[in-house]
Amino acid sequence: MTDSINLVQKKRAQLQSAIGDLGTRVIHALQQSVICLKTHDLALAAQIIAADADINQQRRALEQQCLVTLAAYKPAGEDLRALGSCMELVSELERIGDYAADVASVMLKIGEVPLPPEPVIAILDVADNAMTMLAAALDAFISNSDEPTARAAVIREAQVDRDEAALVKRVLDQMQIDASFALVGTYLLWIVHNYERVADRATTVAERAIYVAAGHTPNLNLAD
Repeated sequence: MTDSINLVQKKRAQLQSAIGDLGTRVIHALQQSVICLKTHDLALAAQIIAADADINQQRRALEQQCLVTLAAYKPAGEDLRALGSCMELVSELERIGDYAADVASVMLKIGEVPLPPEPVIAILDVADNAMTMLAAALDAFISNSDEPTARAAVIREAQVDRDEAALVKRVLDQMQIDASFALVGTYLLWIVHNYERVADRATTVAERAIYVAAGHTPNLNLAD
């Protein structure tokens, strides 16, 4: 029995590490999308979209590993919670990667049209907080942190929501004043919403970490 338990825990550690690798790739894609937004680099935008296929492929491979592990080793207790959470987080991370590709797609739609600097700076703040949350939440999950640590990882959720709301108001106000701003304003709202969704999904990662550690799942998304 001990050998079986040790094997389950070894497979659990391997899958959690693989989740970390996928998370690193997703965060890199988000970082690239931020550079794309800052520099208006349309070639980079195309690269981000192309690289999303690799994230999708990694997701499928990890899902298969999770299914095989669950079926073969029949984990229980905390190990079962961890492996089930790995299965869920594979999908969550793939979707977060999509947000980076979505931002890149918007940049290609914008084309060579310059973006106003003030809204872009505000969006970058939202993106930075969202990526910080995601990195901290992933670390909490991978390192089997306790509940307070996982909660602290996503403490910026409320700030992200406030910053997005402030930007939305600013953009909508400008659209009412200047009808020609409507298209660019719509693109800006689309971009900031993608980064806000990164923060939302970071709370899901933190919730999974808490579920593994404590056996219950709180709602850390204060907007819900």
